[in-house]
Amino acid sequence: MVRGIGAALTALVLAPAALPAQRWERQVQDRLERAIAAIGSIGRSAVVTRTGTLNQAEAATLDAPAEQGRPYALVAVCDDDCSRLQLTLINENGSEIATDRRSENLPTLRFTPERAMTYRVRVVMDGCSWSPCWYGVAVVPLGKRAP
Repeated sequence: MVRGIGAALTALVLAPAALPAQRWERQVQDRLERAIAAIGSIGRSAVVTRTGTLNQAEAATLDAPAEQGRPYALVAVCDDDCSRLQLTLINENGSEIATDRRSENLPTLRFTPERAMTYRVRVVMDGCSWSPCWYGVAVVPLGKRAP
């Protein structure tokens, strides 16, 4: 009986801390879904996504396989505490191919690979008023491969 009460009290104490995190995560998931829908993916199963938290000036990466000649869009979103994200596309040699550092909190890049390879997408939390901030990033295929 005492063990059950202890577990219940622990759950009550920890639950309030988990609720805001769930709210921000849900907010970012919703924003990412809307961004993907607005871009117009050719197939939901082909979209590569990642969500998580970052403190200000921290970065996260996502590996994204891409087909030669197929156009792609990259989009990143963040929660209400975030004021600025950076989004960068990097090739297998570590060279930056494209970057969006101007957008406030919805950076977007479009690219069509000259050859098939796995690219790296880097997201940097450039502005976060209440760390950590939630972010989401998606690599969205746009249409068919060029002949």
